Amino acid sequence: MAKKKVLIVDDEPDILEGIQFHLEEEGYEVFTAINGWEALGAVRAIEPDLVLMDVMMPKENGYRVAKMIKDDVASSKIVKNIPIIILTARKLDAEPEREKMFDEFSQADVVLYKPFDLDELGAKVGELLED
Repeated sequence: MAKKKVLIVDDEPDILEGIQFHLEEEGYEVFTAINGWEALGAVRAIEPDLVLMDVMMPKENGYRVAKMIKDDVASSKIVKNIPIIILTARKLDAEPEREKMFDEFSQADVVLYKPFDLDELGAKVGELLED
């Protein structure tokens, strides 16, 4: 059986490498990108089984890239629905800010807040990929 493909998108090399190592140890085929445009190109080229993406990145933020991925699925540029896990350090307490953030995260299947536990992340990936 072919390995599930996971695309990790983060502009922080230490975070990218740590997640990559952990997911490869769990048996996934891992691809990486360091900004939003690279991510979109990689999604279109490799059609990963899951995208794990930071929010604050150069060249395009994670919210917009997630929306573009979902739009590509809707317009059949991508043939399968791709689950998206958003990683963010952004936690907001005020109600209007939470509502805005909820709208921004609406394209995500899961939102994990930094710092996160790699085992928890691996479990979420497994749940979404039904491993």
